[in-house]
Amino acid sequence: MDINNFLLKLLNDDGYLTNINKQIDDIVIYLEKGYDSSTVKRKIRHKNFGLLYNMARSRIKIKNKFSLYDHIFMDNYSARYSTPEIVGIYRSLKLKGSTIIDIGSGAGMQSIFFGMNSNVTGIEKDKTRYLFSMLNKKSYNSDAEFINSDFFDCKIEADDAVIFSDPLRPERASERKMDDLIPSPENILLHLNNISGYAFDIPPQMQWKNINISGEREYISINGNINRLTIYSESISKNNTTAVMLPENKTITGTPEKFDAVIEKYRNEKFIYWADISLVYSNLVYMVNDPSFRHVYHDRRRIIFSSDVFIDNFFGRKFRVLETSNQSNLVEKLRKVNASRVYFVYSIETSDYYMVKNYIEQKLSGELKIYVFKNMDTLILAEEYLK
Repeated sequence: MDINNFLLKLLNDDGYLTNINKQIDDIVIYLEKGYDSSTVKRKIRHKNFGLLYNMARSRIKIKNKFSLYDHIFMDNYSARYSTPEIVGIYRSLKLKGSTIIDIGSGAGMQSIFFGMNSNVTGIEKDKTRYLFSMLNKKSYNSDAEFINSDFFDCKIEADDAVIFSDPLRPERASERKMDDLIPSPENILLHLNNISGYAFDIPPQMQWKNINISGEREYISINGNINRLTIYSESISKNNTTAVMLPENKTITGTPEKFDAVIEKYRNEKFIYWADISLVYSNLVYMVNDPSFRHVYHDRRRIIFSSDVFIDNFFGRKFRVLETSNQSNLVEKLRKVNASRVYFVYSIETSDYYMVKNYIEQKLSGELKIYVFKNMDTLILAEEYLK
């Protein structure tokens, strides 16, 4: 069956939807147990197995992104790039009480979360993703409206609305540029008059020289991983640059400055502080540089401090130092601190990282997760401080 006809049948037949949901969940269970696709196909025996299988794989990808992941319908691209629930709800509160038009709304998730606090209309050109959004709206019992149309051909009243867009982006590009986004924020703004504001998602890896629309730059991390860069018009936010750390819901706003502190020798301080990556991307690390800090490590994604002072509300992750080491006696020291798993928090080639990690962990029989930081020739063994 054609995928769009299949999705329409799901939308119009609740009994069929319930049955298909169950079969997709069964495929998820089989895949998580390690069964290959041919074995799963023999167990499921459905004429539309290919469609169900792809949706099951997408659900596995979004399992940690959405509370109702087992009732959500997506393709591979949507599963990868859709706005996580925690971000969607955060932004819904930021734009609370607005009238929002979501251009290129995809599988509908950000519109669904906007709909919790605002009137929202999502416009999606792709028929399949539009149908996904209608199914997902049903799962969340959402008031969001969706239109299957090209925004540039759609006659919709946008006066006094907030325009939001998380545009499609090339999956591989040597350098991210605004013109690569579909639709580009510039083209959207040229097409509209009298809007009350805008919020555009753009790839957080994009260099600032390539960002040619004005407004607050808000970098959002989830559990220490960079997730979103959103540009807000001045009518929504007059802030310069903001770092947001979720799920802790911590925010720092300021004027960006490049952090160029000199690396200092580690002096057996008791604590290690790993600045959140949203601070690194936003160039706001200087705002958390406590007078007690010694700057012990810096690479493209990580800035690490040491201190004898415990700072409970630090904007990032905190660690208690257990031991120091060098490369030659690392395994011995890891055993001494009762290590089970080890995580290296400094630059190592990806292929070498997992080879070294697996080799060392085979020699350990302890109970603790140990993080290994580096300062010059010294390795610092620490456990995360989860007070």
